[in-house]
Amino acid sequence: MISRYLIVGLIAIGVLGFSCKKKTVNIHENLIVEGNTPPPYDGVSSTQIEVYVNKLHIDLLGIQVSDTDLATYTQYLKQQNLSVASRDSVIDVILSKQQYYERLFALLSGRMLEGINEFQLQDEINTYTFITQQLYSSGDTLNAQIVEYENAKLIALKQSDSLYMEGDITVNQLYAAFSNNVIYDEINMGSLNFMIACFENYLYRSPTAQETTNGTEMVDGQSRPILQSDGDSKNDFINIITTCNEFYQGLVIENFTSYLSRRPTSQEMFDFTELVKTSNNLEELKKNILNTDEYAGF
Repeated sequence: MISRYLIVGLIAIGVLGFSCKKKTVNIHENLIVEGNTPPPYDGVSSTQIEVYVNKLHIDLLGIQVSDTDLATYTQYLKQQNLSVASRDSVIDVILSKQQYYERLFALLSGRMLEGINEFQLQDEINTYTFITQQLYSSGDTLNAQIVEYENAKLIALKQSDSLYMEGDITVNQLYAAFSNNVIYDEINMGSLNFMIACFENYLYRSPTAQETTNGTEMVDGQSRPILQSDGDSKNDFINIITTCNEFYQGLVIENFTSYLSRRPTSQEMFDFTELVKTSNNLEELKKNILNTDEYAGF
């Protein structure tokens, strides 16, 4: 893989000539626990509901709710006696906003790419585009194609939140975009560091000794098995780690720690992993956490 420093170096040398108790669960649109009787909410104050609504906006959009929306949502939830269905409706509206996808991009970037934003990404893309043009002009087609390939991955990363919002890419492809780029390569230099970082970022654990050997060699282009799949390239490795069962477990861990400040129990891990894996819908996972009394503080 080619680094930005090598690319810039091409200019410098004259090419231009000038990153608990087990429950029975049915999975439909929402995660429903059979035999679970909702508690009465008559004692929940308007202030508590307002805190919940504002918390949803801060966590999902990164902004406080407007006074108008706060009054509307609070009144609606109170009228519906804080039912799960009414909470889902409010959460659905928030999740449909463009700011949610922008917030999701920012959170993933902060965790995996040291917080690079889309404006900085565009500067990188502009630089790569310029270098590509100069390489083609100088007749260096091979290096031009290498830089162009890396630039295409940066463009895919920059567009990932919009493409995900439109349903043009899956949650797997969204997450993969954050490791399949030269910025992530430079933060985690070398095949070994890259492979370990992917395990930690996606699976929330370190690789075993055998996984370390096989994963590193796969990234280097050798045919190896890992996570019950075979591959022989860096692209194969990224695809495997963002589609395996543990990837979905990682999504559950990520969202539980983000919204509930704790890890899921064994039963929760099983139930919610099945939910997100079956639906392949990150928003459905979030909704089933955010509509709980534990998150709401009721």
